[in-house]
Amino acid sequence: MEKTQTKKSVATQMNRRTFISAGVGLGMVSIIPNHVFAAKKQGLVAPSDKICLLHIGCGTQGLDEVGALLKSPDIEIVGIADPNRESYDYIHWGEFSIRNNMRELMGEPTWMNGINGIPGGRDIMKKVIETYYRKNRTGYNGSIASKEDYRELLGTLKDVDAVKIMSPDHQHAYQALDCLKHNKHVIMHKPLGNKMTEAMKVVDAAKASKMSTFMMAYIAFGDGNMDQIKKWIDAGAIGKLKGIHNWSNRPVWPQYPVIPTDKPPIPDGFNWDLWLGPAEMRDYHPYYTHATFRGWYEFGAGALADMGYYSLLPVFDALKLDSATTVSTRFSRVIGLRNNVPSAIINDYSYPMAAAYNFEIPYKDKSGKIFLQWHDGGFKPETPEGYASDDLPIEGMMFVGDKGAIVAGFGAQNPVIVGEQASKYANVKGSPLADNPRSKLPNGNERWLQTWIDDCRGKGKGFGSFENAKEVNETFNLGSVSLMCRGKKLLYDPATRTVTNDAEANKLLTRMIRKGWEM
Repeated sequence: MEKTQTKKSVATQMNRRTFISAGVGLGMVSIIPNHVFAAKKQGLVAPSDKICLLHIGCGTQGLDEVGALLKSPDIEIVGIADPNRESYDYIHWGEFSIRNNMRELMGEPTWMNGINGIPGGRDIMKKVIETYYRKNRTGYNGSIASKEDYRELLGTLKDVDAVKIMSPDHQHAYQALDCLKHNKHVIMHKPLGNKMTEAMKVVDAAKASKMSTFMMAYIAFGDGNMDQIKKWIDAGAIGKLKGIHNWSNRPVWPQYPVIPTDKPPIPDGFNWDLWLGPAEMRDYHPYYTHATFRGWYEFGAGALADMGYYSLLPVFDALKLDSATTVSTRFSRVIGLRNNVPSAIINDYSYPMAAAYNFEIPYKDKSGKIFLQWHDGGFKPETPEGYASDDLPIEGMMFVGDKGAIVAGFGAQNPVIVGEQASKYANVKGSPLADNPRSKLPNGNERWLQTWIDDCRGKGKGFGSFENAKEVNETFNLGSVSLMCRGKKLLYDPATRTVTNDAEANKLLTRMIRKGWEM
């Protein structure tokens, strides 16, 4: 027999669900008790008003960012999941940066003394979270749930409102769709999926859902750099805009041109089958895991997806660009020896060390199209005539018109006009940063967080919603398929989401999904 709920339990549930979940997109009015306002004035949040969070992924990036979640009085992490229990073989940008950051966060100056290597895994994350809460939250004496499979927690862990996804690229779409299916708010790193079909399913699900979603690459809008560039373009400082170049020194991780043939043992505490998820089965190898997953077609999305979202999301937004309709690519080769004869390695498995993507992208208002070129691994565009230096910086962005160019930093920082009209338009100023609606975010690493918290609490879907990244994700996914087709020019129809000039390329928009992981 179903138990009869008390008035108190009903009121508590209604408060949480009205305040955090049910009001999203419904225009509902919450009656918030006076004690909540009093708690807010003191910098406290009533337990019933906290956003209870499940954290998927406990690697170095998750550890790097967990401090912002822990310091937020609006969030309480109640569960974590990762296929790896604990290890010290992670790859990171500083040998001791994770260790030192966690020491400072926990107030444990001797943490990991005598242990070599870069830490990660769910046991490490659990210790960090619980230590911080015990020291910084009055009365906290609990423990957080911890599982290797997030699905064991998603449907059973009580009162989870939201999920942060910090897993490798090939699992993003599957986990995001699971979370939306369970009516959870979702915050996730790029990409939405490393295969076109998967990413577009996430876009469609987010658009149909009342839950809040936030792709963290939208933190780039906080810089507001595109406002000045757009003002110059609109004023005619470079004539008619013809195209855009964006270049990066990435990849900055090892990329392997061949499938490894040795078979090291699976590390103790690491669920290799679960880490693979929907991907095709293969033998375990450390070349696939941690930061190096980005370099494989099956697991990652390359340097473009690693950094291009940060630089190009504001560009697509400012210029109102649609999804790419054509793409071609060129890339570096790797030469090996076959029977002592130098031979090119035919690489159908991983991204090249250097690549250039050439997209044709229409405007959303159908007024025309421009080219967009992405360069990585040391590739750069030609230096425009009149530029102050003989060479462009190692990373940057350039807007090319028929009467000049605008050269800027990688994320459009510090733009300068290059060409005969530079002095004429130097005084054309963009709106102050404070007036840019895309830039009204708190300063520091937490600027992304408050935006998402507000969305979760019923203020409507913010500009960081997954569906707003459709065009960029679709464009990048198409670029990967061209690389897999060894640079072939592909024609793409966004309306039908198909490659129209190559049946084999069209098949590459979707992965061969392992049984049990079907969407």
